[in-house]
Amino acid sequence: MRKLNVYLMGVLCAMSILACKKDKVKTVDEESTSVVGLVRPKGVSNGAVVSRSIGPAGGVLVSSECGLSINIPAGALKAETTIGIEPITRTNIAGAGKSFRLTPHDVQFEKPVSLTYAFSMEADSVAMMETFGFAYQMESGVWKFVGASSHDIQGGTVTFKTTHFSDWSMMNRVSLSPIQASLEPGDKQVVKALIYTQSKYEDLLVPLTGDGGVEPGYPVGTPVPLPSKYIKSWNLNGPGNIISSNGNAVTYQAPSSVNGFTNATVSLTLNAPVTGTFMLLSNIEIMGDGWAELNVSNGKFPVTPAVKSGQRYLLSNPEDEGGGQFLLTWNGGVGTYAYDLTPTGNKFHFLIGNGGYTSAYVDPLQKELLPSGGSINITKMDNKWVEGNFTVPNAGIGPLLINTASITGRFKARVYIP
Repeated sequence: MRKLNVYLMGVLCAMSILACKKDKVKTVDEESTSVVGLVRPKGVSNGAVVSRSIGPAGGVLVSSECGLSINIPAGALKAETTIGIEPITRTNIAGAGKSFRLTPHDVQFEKPVSLTYAFSMEADSVAMMETFGFAYQMESGVWKFVGASSHDIQGGTVTFKTTHFSDWSMMNRVSLSPIQASLEPGDKQVVKALIYTQSKYEDLLVPLTGDGGVEPGYPVGTPVPLPSKYIKSWNLNGPGNIISSNGNAVTYQAPSSVNGFTNATVSLTLNAPVTGTFMLLSNIEIMGDGWAELNVSNGKFPVTPAVKSGQRYLLSNPEDEGGGQFLLTWNGGVGTYAYDLTPTGNKFHFLIGNGGYTSAYVDPLQKELLPSGGSINITKMDNKWVEGNFTVPNAGIGPLLINTASITGRFKARVYIP
């Protein structure tokens, strides 16, 4: 009996050791995600420098090109200093939005200064506000994510307080890849959840805090799959199907046919260390023949393919979808096309009943028909797709074309070459 008891104790002990080893391996796997800081080249200037002299009384410098304002409080500077904001090319691989050089780099601030970035014009590139923020490039060439001190969702701004100037970039610490995609009917798209820095569970969704006076933040590197501890559930809103799921990645398949265009959103709900619902989104556009939108229509509406006839392309909408009869014609490929009065020239029409808008008007002084100002701008084009925008600042209204309106619009459509 004693031998049996010893044997059982040995077995239990061995099982316990194996269980401990198994748990330990699981923990290591869960926490072993490693993002190594990636050395990147310095950005180069791609815009005008905005600068002003600011002294001990403090002041504000704004760059509308960069969407950035710097607020320097009183007492932050000991002497008059020329402060500058210069737009630069983005080299941060996690970058989303603008990059900018703040000068001088060797300035010493006695108090933190506030950097406030307006993201409202680039909201589609923001993966999730809680993981969107500032990064700066260290002397090593590695970007360092420092996050944000605060977000103003209604005002469309994010703010960070710093005591030094460097090359700065806005970035997504975590995102789905792709954030946006355009598919044809039946196409498949793998959507991955990625993270560009090391992370602790408790600081993923809150402002970063340093320990013992050390500046908070994480080096930015080649992204790795988002650890499973953050994954709660994947969901789909819109047509199509999620046909496979593998923890931090899913495969989406678009519907086999659509009318003009449609949209679907793949979302990932995160396990969060704080109260609330936090989701990453991938917005997917499924293109049938295409779409157009203009500022006097009811949003986006389907269009037929852009049909080529000689050098001329004709783009229209089927059955007055969008609230009127839409027609856009231009002669050629990528480029800018001014409106004219020739029968086969560049034209815009959006007719509503007996009225509507057209790219010609009657000048009240000259009493003659003139082509509208503005142009059709073809930005991308190949044998399959065309994309562009158009402006008609003095579009003639109604049958007499005496009154005018300002029209703007954009489009993306298939190309049909007979």
